[in-house]
Amino acid sequence: MVTLRRRERELTRANRALDAANFFLADVRDALGPYLAVYLLTEREWDAASIGLVMSIATIAGILAQTPSGALVDTTKAKRGVMVAAAVLVTAASLVVPWLSSFWPVAVSQATAHAAGVVFGPALAAVTLGIFGHGAFTKRIGRNESFNHAGNLPACVDGNSEQREPACYSQAVDS
Repeated sequence: MVTLRRRERELTRANRALDAANFFLADVRDALGPYLAVYLLTEREWDAASIGLVMSIATIAGILAQTPSGALVDTTKAKRGVMVAAAVLVTAASLVVPWLSSFWPVAVSQATAHAAGVVFGPALAAVTLGIFGHGAFTKRIGRNESFNHAGNLPACVDGNSEQREPACYSQAVDS
Protein backbone atom coordinates (compact mmCIF):
# COMPACT_ATOMS: atom_id res chain seq x y z
CA MET A 1 0.00 0.00 0.00
CA VAL A 2 2.80 2.40 0.90
CA THR A 3 4.68 1.67 -2.33
CA LEU A 4 1.53 2.24 -4.42
CA ARG A 5 1.00 5.68 -2.88
CA ARG A 6 4.66 6.47 -3.34
CA ARG A 7 4.48 5.49 -7.03
CA GLU A 8 1.37 7.65 -7.49
CA ARG A 9 3.18 10.64 -5.94
CA GLU A 10 6.20 10.04 -8.16
CA LEU A 11 4.01 9.89 -11.27
CA THR A 12 2.21 13.08 -10.23
CA ARG A 13 5.57 14.83 -9.84
CA ALA A 14 6.76 13.42 -13.16
CA ASN A 15 3.57 14.61 -14.88
CA ARG A 16 3.99 18.11 -13.50
CA ALA A 17 7.67 18.21 -14.46
CA LEU A 18 6.97 17.06 -18.01
CA ASP A 19 4.06 19.49 -18.28
CA ALA A 20 6.34 22.35 -17.23
CA ALA A 21 9.18 21.23 -19.50
CA ASN A 22 6.89 21.05 -22.52
CA PHE A 23 5.23 24.38 -21.72
CA PHE A 24 8.44 26.34 -21.15
CA LEU A 25 10.42 24.71 -23.96
CA ALA A 26 7.70 25.45 -26.52
CA ASP A 27 9.29 28.52 -28.08
CA VAL A 28 12.78 27.11 -27.62
CA ARG A 29 11.82 23.81 -29.21
CA ASP A 30 10.18 25.40 -32.21
CA ALA A 31 12.95 27.99 -32.66
CA LEU A 32 12.66 31.71 -33.09
CA GLY A 33 12.47 31.78 -36.90
CA PRO A 34 9.50 34.09 -37.48
CA TYR A 35 10.64 36.50 -34.76
CA LEU A 36 14.19 36.52 -36.13
CA ALA A 37 12.92 37.27 -39.63
CA VAL A 38 10.86 40.23 -38.41
CA TYR A 39 13.77 41.50 -36.28
CA LEU A 40 16.26 41.30 -39.15
CA LEU A 41 13.82 42.97 -41.52
CA THR A 42 12.61 45.80 -39.28
CA GLU A 43 15.54 46.50 -36.96
CA ARG A 44 18.50 45.54 -39.11
CA GLU A 45 16.90 46.39 -42.46
CA TRP A 46 18.11 43.18 -44.08
CA ASP A 47 16.72 42.21 -47.47
CA ALA A 48 14.39 39.24 -47.78
CA ALA A 49 16.95 37.13 -49.67
CA SER A 50 19.53 37.40 -46.86
CA ILE A 51 16.90 36.59 -44.24
CA GLY A 52 15.73 33.60 -46.26
CA LEU A 53 19.29 32.36 -46.66
CA VAL A 54 19.96 32.61 -42.89
CA MET A 55 16.74 30.74 -42.21
CA SER A 56 17.64 28.08 -44.80
CA ILE A 57 21.12 27.57 -43.34
CA ALA A 58 19.60 27.21 -39.87
CA THR A 59 16.99 24.73 -41.12
CA ILE A 60 19.62 22.63 -42.90
CA ALA A 61 21.76 22.59 -39.75
CA GLY A 62 18.74 21.35 -37.81
CA ILE A 63 18.05 18.62 -40.35
CA LEU A 64 21.69 17.49 -40.33
CA ALA A 65 21.72 17.40 -36.53
CA GLN A 66 18.62 15.21 -36.15
CA THR A 67 20.24 11.79 -36.45
CA PRO A 68 23.29 12.57 -34.27
CA SER A 69 21.01 14.19 -31.68
CA GLY A 70 18.76 11.15 -31.59
CA ALA A 71 21.78 8.89 -31.22
CA LEU A 72 23.10 11.06 -28.39
CA VAL A 73 19.77 10.90 -26.57
CA ASP A 74 19.58 7.13 -27.08
CA THR A 75 23.07 6.46 -25.75
CA THR A 76 23.25 8.83 -22.80
CA LYS A 77 21.79 8.28 -19.37
CA ALA A 78 21.87 12.04 -18.74
CA LYS A 79 18.89 12.92 -20.93
CA ARG A 80 17.80 15.82 -18.75
CA GLY A 81 21.35 17.17 -18.81
CA VAL A 82 21.35 17.00 -22.60
CA MET A 83 18.10 19.00 -22.64
CA VAL A 84 19.54 21.61 -20.29
CA ALA A 85 22.69 21.94 -22.41
CA ALA A 86 20.59 22.28 -25.56
CA ALA A 87 18.38 24.93 -23.93
CA VAL A 88 21.47 26.90 -22.89
CA LEU A 89 22.88 26.68 -26.44
CA VAL A 90 19.62 27.77 -28.06
CA THR A 91 19.23 30.63 -25.58
CA ALA A 92 22.81 31.84 -25.96
CA ALA A 93 22.70 31.61 -29.75
CA SER A 94 19.49 33.66 -29.78
CA LEU A 95 20.60 36.24 -27.23
CA VAL A 96 23.78 37.16 -29.12
CA VAL A 97 21.94 38.12 -32.33
CA PRO A 98 21.50 41.82 -31.39
CA TRP A 99 25.29 42.12 -31.08
CA LEU A 100 26.02 40.37 -34.37
CA SER A 101 26.09 42.76 -37.26
CA SER A 102 26.90 40.71 -40.34
CA PHE A 103 25.45 37.77 -42.23
CA TRP A 104 27.74 34.87 -41.27
CA PRO A 105 27.77 35.38 -37.50
CA VAL A 106 23.96 35.53 -37.50
CA ALA A 107 23.79 32.46 -39.74
CA VAL A 108 26.16 30.50 -37.49
CA SER A 109 24.26 31.51 -34.34
CA GLN A 110 20.96 30.40 -35.82
CA ALA A 111 22.45 27.19 -37.21
CA THR A 112 23.68 26.46 -33.69
CA ALA A 113 20.24 27.21 -32.24
CA HIS A 114 18.47 24.95 -34.72
CA ALA A 115 21.01 22.14 -34.36
CA ALA A 116 20.68 22.25 -30.57
CA GLY A 117 16.89 22.58 -30.74
CA VAL A 118 16.38 19.23 -32.43
CA VAL A 119 17.44 17.51 -29.20
CA PHE A 120 14.19 18.34 -27.42
CA GLY A 121 11.84 16.08 -29.38
CA PRO A 122 13.73 12.81 -28.89
CA ALA A 123 14.85 13.73 -25.38
CA LEU A 124 11.33 14.50 -24.16
CA ALA A 125 10.06 11.33 -25.82
CA ALA A 126 12.81 9.24 -24.22
CA VAL A 127 12.18 10.71 -20.76
CA THR A 128 8.45 10.13 -21.21
CA LEU A 129 8.99 6.51 -22.25
CA GLY A 130 11.39 5.93 -19.36
CA ILE A 131 8.96 7.25 -16.77
CA PHE A 132 5.61 6.03 -18.09
CA GLY A 133 6.52 2.96 -20.14
CA HIS A 134 5.02 1.72 -23.39
CA GLY A 135 1.48 1.34 -22.02
CA ALA A 136 0.98 5.02 -21.17
CA PHE A 137 3.40 6.46 -23.74
CA THR A 138 0.87 7.49 -26.41
CA LYS A 139 -1.43 9.24 -23.95
CA ARG A 140 1.48 11.05 -22.29
CA ILE A 141 2.99 12.17 -25.62
CA GLY A 142 -0.40 13.68 -26.47
CA ARG A 143 -0.31 15.54 -23.19
CA ASN A 144 3.27 16.66 -23.92
CA GLU A 145 2.12 18.17 -27.22
CA SER A 146 -0.85 19.85 -25.55
CA PHE A 147 1.48 21.62 -23.13
CA ASN A 148 3.88 22.43 -25.97
CA HIS A 149 1.08 24.19 -27.87
CA ALA A 150 -0.14 25.90 -24.71
CA GLY A 151 3.41 27.19 -24.20
CA ASN A 152 3.27 28.87 -27.61
CA LEU A 153 0.05 30.65 -26.70
CA PRO A 154 1.54 33.52 -24.60
CA ALA A 155 3.74 34.66 -27.51
CA CYS A 156 0.80 34.32 -29.85
CA VAL A 157 -1.65 36.31 -27.72
CA ASP A 158 0.81 39.16 -27.12
CA GLY A 159 -0.30 40.46 -30.49
CA ASN A 160 -0.09 43.69 -32.35
CA SER A 161 -1.43 46.59 -30.28
CA GLU A 162 -2.23 48.75 -33.32
CA GLN A 163 -4.36 46.13 -35.05
CA ARG A 164 -5.79 44.64 -31.85
CA GLU A 165 -5.31 41.09 -33.11
CA PRO A 166 -3.10 38.28 -31.88
CA ALA A 167 0.29 37.97 -33.55
CA CYS A 168 -0.43 34.35 -34.50
CA TYR A 169 -3.60 35.43 -36.29
CA SER A 170 -1.82 38.04 -38.38
CA GLN A 171 1.04 35.63 -39.14
CA ALA A 172 -1.39 32.93 -40.27
CA VAL A 173 -3.42 35.33 -42.41
CA ASP A 174 -0.35 37.01 -43.94
CA SER A 175 1.26 33.67 -44.85
